[in-house]
Amino acid sequence: MDSATMNNLVLFSPQSLAETCEMLAETRGKLIAGGTDVIPQMRDGRFPVDTLIDLGHVRCLDDIQQLGGHTSMGAMTTYTAMRRSSLLRTAAPLLVEAAGLVGGVQVQNRGTIGGNIVNASPAGDTLPPLLALNAEVTLINSDGERTLPVSDFLMGPGSTRIGPDEVVRAVRFQPLAAGTRSTFMRLGNRRGMVISNVSAAVVLTLDMDNRVEDVRIALGAVAPTAIRCREAESLLIGQVLTEELIELASAAAVERSSPIDDVRGTASYRLHGIRVLVRRSLETMGGLREPGGCL
Repeated sequence: MDSATMNNLVLFSPQSLAETCEMLAETRGKLIAGGTDVIPQMRDGRFPVDTLIDLGHVRCLDDIQQLGGHTSMGAMTTYTAMRRSSLLRTAAPLLVEAAGLVGGVQVQNRGTIGGNIVNASPAGDTLPPLLALNAEVTLINSDGERTLPVSDFLMGPGSTRIGPDEVVRAVRFQPLAAGTRSTFMRLGNRRGMVISNVSAAVVLTLDMDNRVEDVRIALGAVAPTAIRCREAESLLIGQVLTEELIELASAAAVERSSPIDDVRGTASYRLHGIRVLVRRSLETMGGLREPGGCL
């Protein structure tokens, strides 16, 4: 066990999950993964801590693999690893899209899927794709492990159901079926290092008659947590996509949302953005619109 003390801050670097759980139970310190948000949060007084436990040396937390019927990502999987994974490009291309839009290269090299989930920012870019994938998060402590849907794990801005002695071990989901289409889109003030004003992750499966067999619509930065728009989804199931139907679903997604005014944008701008992103996603995947072009 290595430790270093600087300005009354103690840093531990466990080498295994078992050691991490033991250390967490003993010290009630805070875990850090890539650490990309730690310093800004400490400066703002949102990360009060005197003991940090660095997961960077814990083995077997950065694997991306197929386990049974699930695709699994260790909590320390970076955005760069997600972006480069051939398995994820097949199983969850919308997650690869989101990973490629997070921050800049430095953030992608350091930031992790576990950190993004536990940080629980309403604007976290991987959260809408995980909701659209019906993903689950596995938590572990000294007494064992438990699994929760990501939708239940997220409680509010910066708030989750993780216990003070628990570690995120992995995130898992069923890979998208062959023929299923997906996309991730977002609006922001600029591309580099941007925080989303609105983001949308959409999964769409059409049957042989071109009717909607499955659809999942998830939004970020428009409510206290990332959200699923199940009312919008229910309007589309069993239907052939038309511009009128898509407009109704987009309006239902707007009704599901509760955005705020902040320094990045107004609530009215976000409501307009929801309608545009959901409409464009469905039109593009449904063949009613050419990919690309202006929003």
